[in-house]
Amino acid sequence: MQVPFSGGCACGAIRYQCAALPAFSWHCHCRDCQQASGSAFCPVLYVPQVALTITGESTYHTVTAESGNAVSRGACPRCGSPVFILADLVPDLQGLWAASLDDPSQFQPQVQVWTGSAQPWDALHPTLPQIAKAPNAEQFQALLAHR
Repeated sequence: MQVPFSGGCACGAIRYQCAALPAFSWHCHCRDCQQASGSAFCPVLYVPQVALTITGESTYHTVTAESGNAVSRGACPRCGSPVFILADLVPDLQGLWAASLDDPSQFQPQVQVWTGSAQPWDALHPTLPQIAKAPNAEQFQALLAHR
């Protein structure tokens, strides 16, 4: 991924620019992400909050995810595009929906998580590692170390 990179919502009311590489990225197949995305999974990358410049306002909705952690999703109040994720699991990082990138082809997921909840009508990525639920501490540290 080239740094800096940028993105925003569909109508342009929210824009962001990031000056750092993602700490990690994944496809999350948990039911919460399926319902939030309206699809089979949530493709998301997490970046250091200090490296992110945001213009515009998001409306956040907070839920308790299957992991038991709070997750807040930020969307544009004008067009409804999902753009941001704040997760208690990683309090210093900001999640960005891959589709919100100006160049989504730069998104490179490292792993698929919660594949135990994956839908049978969706094909899992054939070469990405799979974790049936949330990554354990060792798996999560490996993700963070594998930039």
